[in-house]
Amino acid sequence: MSARSNEDRLGIAAGQSEENSLQQPTLEGGTLKFITPTEFVDLPSKGEFYPPNHPLHKQEVAEIRHMTTKEEDILTSITLLKKGLALDRMLESILVDKRIKIDDLLMGDKNALIIAARTHGYGPIYDTHVECPNCSNRQEYSFDMGALECQSAPSELMSKRAIQKTEVGTFLVPIPQTDYVVETRLLTGHHEKKILEIQEHKKQRNFHETTATDFLRAIIVSVNNIGDEKSINEFINSLPALHGRYLRRTYEKVVPALDMKHSFICASCNHEGVLEVPLNTDFFWFNA
Repeated sequence: MSARSNEDRLGIAAGQSEENSLQQPTLEGGTLKFITPTEFVDLPSKGEFYPPNHPLHKQEVAEIRHMTTKEEDILTSITLLKKGLALDRMLESILVDKRIKIDDLLMGDKNALIIAARTHGYGPIYDTHVECPNCSNRQEYSFDMGALECQSAPSELMSKRAIQKTEVGTFLVPIPQTDYVVETRLLTGHHEKKILEIQEHKKQRNFHETTATDFLRAIIVSVNNIGDEKSINEFINSLPALHGRYLRRTYEKVVPALDMKHSFICASCNHEGVLEVPLNTDFFWFNA
């Protein structure tokens, strides 16, 4: 994440730090008002997977404003929280380019913007609770969100697994030891909502969960150039678990996103390893 230069816009005097200048409101039209700075956030996708008519097509960054008390009101709105809309409305509020629709954002880019918003709003240190994978002790732990870096599909992985990127931004993934080539797409906010709606529908009717197949239905565009829904469903329902796992793991490795892995040392057993940063209720909704 790279900071935008705000010196001219904020009127920072020579020798005065931007941090100190932001602590003082300015008189504008006879009223007190803070000038909200902005940041350019690096997009994991680098804009490569958006269609030509999308505002982020070939754009490597997106500009956001720093959160204010207005966004805090959004994040603590009981109505928005119950509807699961708080984070989306917060992002809508801070994105400078209002042409960008939250549901059209790739999930990797959306998460990068959420993390950037939290980092610039409350600082890079994220204090939460984690469970040691070795001794199962639950403990407080601090993650440095500023240390997270973007990951993209490594060329050696693409070459090794014969994965090809298409002109429309999808991936052709051959399944080992079969004649099947599966075309997969990167998920957007729209796809995420659809998955959640399906899961909620099944939960309300006491149907058993189908998380693995729901995910595959969301990412698979076609199989051997056959893209009708019935054929894809038949393919997924008969897919051996080993191949299904291969598709899910391959997707995780090729999707452009922030690398959420963080070093970890257990305070109880001194186990050293790597943990996925947990984006739980402490991430925004903590007791400040």
